[in-house]
Amino acid sequence: MLLIGLFYIFFPLIMIAMLLFKRQPNLLMWILTVLVSGLSILFIWVIARWEIISIYARPVILVLFIISVLISFKRIRKPKKPNNKAVKIITITLNCFFIFFMGTMSFLALRGYRVPENTVEIASPFKEGKFIVLHGGSRPMVNAHFHVNPQNYAVDIVGLNNFGMRANSISGGKNLTDYKIFDTPVYSPVNGKVIVVKDGLEDLTPPQVDTKNIAGNHVLIEFVGKELLLAHLKNGSIKVKVGDIVDTNTLIGNVGNTGNTSEPHLHLHIEKDGEHNTILNGKSVPFTINNKFLLRGDILE
Repeated sequence: MLLIGLFYIFFPLIMIAMLLFKRQPNLLMWILTVLVSGLSILFIWVIARWEIISIYARPVILVLFIISVLISFKRIRKPKKPNNKAVKIITITLNCFFIFFMGTMSFLALRGYRVPENTVEIASPFKEGKFIVLHGGSRPMVNAHFHVNPQNYAVDIVGLNNFGMRANSISGGKNLTDYKIFDTPVYSPVNGKVIVVKDGLEDLTPPQVDTKNIAGNHVLIEFVGKELLLAHLKNGSIKVKVGDIVDTNTLIGNVGNTGNTSEPHLHLHIEKDGEHNTILNGKSVPFTINNKFLLRGDILE
């Protein structure tokens, strides 16, 4: 995770440095360089998990890019000695290749922003605090769950501390209390009936995972012909039992780190038309919170 976080910082900075410190010989080369850098930064802007390093780094990168574009434009200068024609052709060709490649990658990532039809509105599972979506959207590049049909539109949510990070360090660490969301109260996002409760699994030390109990400690709530899953809850924290009628003010439990999860977070998804009382065998249902289809990087307060 540390290396991933550093990549999110240094890759855009390298693109910005290309603009700032390499003087372009003409307007064409400046445009090509801006497009390469801009599309590369756009891709990182969309797919990066900014909560690893800090959500405040995201706008800083954008500001630095704009400044570098303006400065590099003023530094365009024809070289005293013309470049070899073959070198010019190779340079332009390489730039065009990277523009096509990064443009395609950015397009594929932005497709994850498409809001699906027939979304269901639910309430936030949290009553207070600041949170960010680390997986969410309608394409795999922004939502790792999209390749599994019952949870195509699932979201994973983590908390944010005062520094805009999901934990006290980029690496996260092995202490569960270092993660802001750990032990946060979770409330029912819907009015419905509890049909499954699983508790008793121990919270794991990151990055350990339990692949046998995918959802970990979890609660399944039935509402208007659909089933909503709240997963990876803290051991011993669940406050409801099967048969309970719940509403959006009902405390379900607390966020933990149980099941197939490498660090504390809340997993939330809705499915329908599957086997009753069974998770991960129905059809995924897209949903909104506060009338917003949640995407990677969205803030939830």
